[in-house]
Amino acid sequence: MADKSSMVTEARQPSQTTVAEGLASEDDAAALARLGYKQELRRNFTMLEVFGIAFSIMGLLPSIASTLAYSIPAGPVGLVWGWFLASGFIFVVGLAMADLGSAMPTSGGLYWWTHCFASPKTRNALSFLVGYSNTLGLVGGLCSIDYGFSLMFVSVIVIARDGNWTPSNGVIFAVFLACVLCHGVLASTLSKVMGKLQTVFVVMNFVLIFATIIALPIGRASQRNSKGFIFGETANLTTWPTGWTFMLSWLSPIWTIGSFDACVHMSEEAANATRAVPYGILMSIGSCWLFGFILVIVIAACMTPDFESLLSSPFGQPMAQIYYDAIGKNGTLGLMSLLFIVQFLMGLSITVAASRQAW
Repeated sequence: MADKSSMVTEARQPSQTTVAEGLASEDDAAALARLGYKQELRRNFTMLEVFGIAFSIMGLLPSIASTLAYSIPAGPVGLVWGWFLASGFIFVVGLAMADLGSAMPTSGGLYWWTHCFASPKTRNALSFLVGYSNTLGLVGGLCSIDYGFSLMFVSVIVIARDGNWTPSNGVIFAVFLACVLCHGVLASTLSKVMGKLQTVFVVMNFVLIFATIIALPIGRASQRNSKGFIFGETANLTTWPTGWTFMLSWLSPIWTIGSFDACVHMSEEAANATRAVPYGILMSIGSCWLFGFILVIVIAACMTPDFESLLSSPFGQPMAQIYYDAIGKNGTLGLMSLLFIVQFLMGLSITVAASRQAW
């Protein structure tokens, strides 16, 4: 990366603001030129689609379902207030990243900013560290999402067989590998329409969210928990102190909302990136904060007070047991099927974001 003086010199060169047909508007190309390099990617993502890729990666309900094992041990207090507090702190981080993303909308994002603001002696080492840790984090996120998908997928089979089948580790791993392969193929072949698909992904997320918010309270109409239980019941099903168990419940929102930097990695494919990137970051975090808080309240209201039975469910997923208790076998099969489909779409979106960061 060039130093600041060379960046200014390069930004003054006419060739830097020359835009190949169909790549970008003059304003978007000029924003990159001021940072020292030329537009190379086509800007196929609208502002709404930039929000969509981050929100799709977060996959609100599938992510909550995948991480209930960290929330339930702290009881409803950990599930509800852990979500609210951690999401608030994440939003503060998002504000800072939105500001930087608006000023310097490049696919490299975090490592580019590190290089710009670090001291000359440390910038190369720090940029290398941030760039590769961010890349490995996205790849690790893909593996985590796809592993969650494999558990949800086999749980549907277990439910369909009334708990009379137990998947081996080999079966779960085979489903995981097949999912990763599919994501690689689809992300490579659907790049031209990936922006448009984000709108579909967002709609499917909201369909699942509202279906759950409606179905669970209806199914548990006579067995819903009190507000005192929802907002004030604590538990500790770990060997850690109660306070630390509450902190562990924060892993659920952190894992769910942790991919808002995807907006930054897509910035060189976003029209009007200086506005689209901060909009995508803040709207995706804010939406997950709000709808996630509603969801965990509904889950706390409708789940059985026997937390250990949820964690040791024969279906292998606490969320599957919560659905089963509320809406029975057929309803659970329907919602869990939609759940793993949305989880699959999460993996596809993060594959796209990871590829741009690696590029």
